[in-house]
Order: sequence, then structure tokens, then C-alpha cells
Amino acid sequence: MLTEALERARRLRPVDGKLPHVTGDDGRWQLLSPVGPERVALTGLPWTGGFVAGQLRLAGEHEAAVEVDRLLAPRAEQPTTHDLGFLFWTADDELRARAADTLARRALPSGVIQVIGELDDPAWHGRTIVDTWPNLRLLPAEAARAHLDATLDALLRPDGSTFHAARIADDGSVLERGTINGAADDSTWARGQAWAILGLAGCGYRAEAERAASWFLDHLPDDGIPPWDFDATGPRDASAAAIAASALFELGWDDEARRLVDALEPCVNRGETDGVLLHCAYRPRHGVGLDCATVWGDYFFLETLLRLS
Repeated sequence: MLTEALERARRLRPVDGKLPHVTGDDGRWQLLSPVGPERVALTGLPWTGGFVAGQLRLAGEHEAAVEVDRLLAPRAEQPTTHDLGFLFWTADDELRARAADTLARRALPSGVIQVIGELDDPAWHGRTIVDTWPNLRLLPAEAARAHLDATLDALLRPDGSTFHAARIADDGSVLERGTINGAADDSTWARGQAWAILGLAGCGYRAEAERAASWFLDHLPDDGIPPWDFDATGPRDASAAAIAASALFELGWDDEARRLVDALEPCVNRGETDGVLLHCAYRPRHGVGLDCATVWGDYFFLETLLRLS
């Protein structure tokens, strides 16, 4: 599996200033400009280019990774998104620092890093999603802790499952909970649960990360590949399993991570289409990317395979 993943990662390149994102019905990468709008993205702009650069670095293609970073660089000062961690956590120190400064400026009086929009926009003020937690690894520990302390009880349920979204007032009170990408307000979106494990583990919230990880593992189907939402039928999301496997290694749960990798083996692309990890899902709630490869699924799968090796 590692050989296939490395070979495909080495072939990733920008095309006319656009980057691979998810595969379409023809099995080929859909290419997006990192500074042009993406119709279905919550933040309005593509959030996935950093996983292209990350794969190239993991595969030893450092010059190509720098070329991707140059395309992403204008986003480092984008003041209206939480996605800067995803975009720049594998970048060089200078780009990471610029993006970290921008992300830190999105903190509200409650400590919440607002997900999108201007901070005084009443439609988005105080809104947060669980996807922000892995982005926090870009920030200094104090800023990351402030966001987690403000959002932990709002998003992490007592049993270890997660809400996808919440809105928090400046005084820290929770105004609402729900979902944007999940099947229902009280369901558990699989990729969101995986983001939670990864983000909590990366920020040193070990007990909470283990609670979320245990819930994820306990609710997997027999084949080990989660449905796109644990409370829904329909597409599976192999990318959620790949993210979770990476997070489990961070927790030192090596045996559990290996079991997830073994479960993903039938999803490995050995055909002529693009991508490494098939049977991922992008946004099934919106009818987009129901059975595809994704650059983030490929990144976390490759990272996990390299740790195994």
C-alpha cells in the first residue's frame, strides 16, 4: 500500500494554477484554484491545498511542495476563515507564522475562533465547528487552549460523540448546537468525529481525545469503514478512517491504528483513476462527492502508512 501511495503522491502537481481536490464521476481529480471560489465549501474558498503540499513533502518532492505553497500564499492573510491550519500546517516557518497570526486574530472575547465571516457579521458571530480543532495546531498553545476551553462542552458530548456545529455568545454561553455537514442536528458526522480526535490529541487534551476515539471505534461497522454519518445510511467515508488512524497514532494507540489501516486496504486504488484512497465522501448532505478520492484522505493515509513503516 505504501508504494502505491508514494507513487501517486509524487505525481501530484498544480495545473494552470489549480490543485487537486476530490475526484469526479470520471475518477479524475477535480482541480480548483486555491484563491478562487468553491461553490459548496462552507468557507467559500478551497480548504484542501495544504494536503497536496503535505503529500508532496511526505513523498520527498519538496520543490513541488514549495510550488504549491506559492499558490496558497495569498491565503495566509485571508481574515475570514478558520481553514488556515489545513492550508499551512506543512508549510515553511514563514508561511506558518503569517497564517498563525491571521488565525489568532479571529478569536472572539469568548476565546472562540469564529469559523467564517467578518467577526462583526451577525450571521456568523460566535459560530464554530468541530473542524476548527485540528486547525488549532497552527496556533500557540495558549490560543489553542482558549478556543478548546470555550468550545469543548458545546461540541463534545458526555459519551464522546460530537456535534458538528455550535454558536457561542461572547460571555461563553452556548446559544445553539447543530450541524452543517452531518445528517441531522443531533447526529454524529463521521469526519467531524475524526477531526475531533485529531484536534484534541494534537493540542494535548488526551482524556477527551481518548473518549472521542473510543466512541469512534465502538461505532464502526464490521468492515471498519465508517458511514459518512454514524446515524445515517448511504455513502461510506474512508477519509474519516484515515484521519482517525493518524490521530490514534498520536495517542499511542498503535494497534487500533493498524486495524483501521488494515480495514482501509480494500479501498486502496490499484486502477487507472486518480487518488490513493477510494470510497471517501465529501459533502453527502449536499449531494457532493458521494464516492470519491480526496486529497485529505490521501494525505492522512500516506502519513499513517509512513508511520507504520
